Parts: sequence; C-alpha cells; structure tokens
Amino acid sequence: MAKDNTVTAKYQHRPLEELDLMDDFLFQELLSQDGDGEEFCRILLSTILGKNIRQVHIIPHKNILGINTTRHGIRMDAYIEDISDEDSLPGIESIDAKVIPDIYDIEPNKRYEKQTLPKRMRYYHGLIDTQLLAANAEYDKLPNVIIIIILPYDPFGKNRMVYTIRNQCEEDTSIPYDDGARKIFLYTKGAEGNSSNKLKDMLRYIENTTDENVTNQDIDTIHQFVKKVKHRREVGINYMKSWELERIYREEGRQEGRQEAKSEGLEQGTSALIKTCQEFQMSKKDTLAKVMDSFKLEQDAAEAYMKKYWQE
Repeated sequence: MAKDNTVTAKYQHRPLEELDLMDDFLFQELLSQDGDGEEFCRILLSTILGKNIRQVHIIPHKNILGINTTRHGIRMDAYIEDISDEDSLPGIESIDAKVIPDIYDIEPNKRYEKQTLPKRMRYYHGLIDTQLLAANAEYDKLPNVIIIIILPYDPFGKNRMVYTIRNQCEEDTSIPYDDGARKIFLYTKGAEGNSSNKLKDMLRYIENTTDENVTNQDIDTIHQFVKKVKHRREVGINYMKSWELERIYREEGRQEGRQEAKSEGLEQGTSALIKTCQEFQMSKKDTLAKVMDSFKLEQDAAEAYMKKYWQE
C-alpha cells in the first residue's frame, strides 16, 4: 500500500495539550463529556449537513459485535441518533447531496487506508443494520444510516472536501433508488466542490485545534470544550494510561516481530546448512552435530530440523 508522508510520520508521544481533534483520544474524550459531547456533535453535524440539528443523543465508543465470535466486530467513535429538526440553516450552502439520515457514525481517521476504505464502509453499514430492525418489523422501518469519516488525505484523488457516496442504478442514474445508506468522506484540505466556508473552517480546526483556527462562534464553543477537557485531571491520567498501553502493545509487537524474524532465519539457515552438508556427502550424524554447533541448538531441536529437511 502506498504511504502518505503527511499521515504516516513516526509515532511519538505528544503532550495532551498538543493533541488535535483528529487525534482519536481527544475526540473520544470530548464525546464522553456529559452535555459537552452532545453539543459538540450537534454543532459538528449542523456544520457538515448545513441543517439545523436541534437535539442529538450519542453513544461514545459504541461496539457492535460480529454475528458470532469468529466474525469481525466494529467500534464506532460516535453513534448518534434521534435527530428531528429539518430546517435549513440560513446562509449555509448544502453539501453535494441532500441527506436527512436518522443515525450517524462520525469518526476522524488519521490512518492511511485508502485502498480498504470502501469495503470497510460496506462492512460497517451491514453490521449497523443488523442492530436496527426487530425480527418482526417491516423493512420500511429501517432507519437511514450515514457514516461520516474525516480524513487528512484525499480518499479519491479529486481534491474535493466532500465526497457523498450512495447506491444507484448504473444503467440509468435518474432512476430513484434510496436505500437509506450514505457515506460522507470529508477531506480536510479539499478545495473542489461547493462546501461552505463554515465547513472549511471547521475541518481546518479539527485538523489543527489551535486558538488561531477559532474563526466563528460555533468553533469557539467547541474550543472551550476542548480546553476544558485538556485541563481535566482524569483526562490527563487516561492519556498517560493510553500511552503506556500503546507503548506496551508496540513493544510486544516488536518482540513478536523479532521472534518471527529469528524463527524465519533459523528455518532458512538450518535448511540451507543441511542441504549443503548432504551435497558434500556428510553423514547424518556429522550434519546433526554441525547444525547443533552452528545454531547453538539442543539436540532435540536440531533433530527436529534434520527430520524436516534431511532428504533420505
């Protein structure tokens, strides 16, 4: 997979004060704050959709399990429901497609996964739908679902700030086909399209959450929430814990990688040595001794390699 240097820089421990809302930890902590989290999501949705969102109910860190223990589950950053007001906001242009969904998932994503995003979104939609319809309910009761992904890279290479994806008939796109499923990809630095200035400013702030990027009252409201979160003692403790867990996971990964490399090298080395010894017509006994000495192996381990690679 190609790498984007803007989003795959070497991982390093940043102070909590320097985190942006594109950072998963800060985004999640803000969502988890009673009252502030709902208002943050309400403002964010109003800005993205160009609609007056009156009230939201959010479930941070919502997990949806796979259909059984062998199937992949998902964790949604912000599962949002109960949106009721459809009045347009004055002075705000609509985005590329009109959307009035009932349930949202919003998440920033700094990982570069351009090639897998479409199928990931397909899986998300399918798994979310399994939670929404009771066994005896009609299909027309299935709510609309929209997944919103905020990205620091261009997912489709067209320099658009907003990409709204929906299903349609390929042979005749004028045929109405609305299954209630939408995906919105927001590219923070996109320039094409008719995105509103409020959306541009909001995405700039999410990517770089600084005083300099507070350009309107809505962003200032969110900025006050962010400053409050960053100064909460328990949030600082949670951040230190999350960093320590990340360090442990990475160290375990390095150790596993070293072990795998060592194991792979041992496999290749013993195989090549045994083959060479046979080519020089060394006895099986002498070859076993050579393997034990060359790779510092106990006899039973060396015999296992001999059994695997010695050609009778």
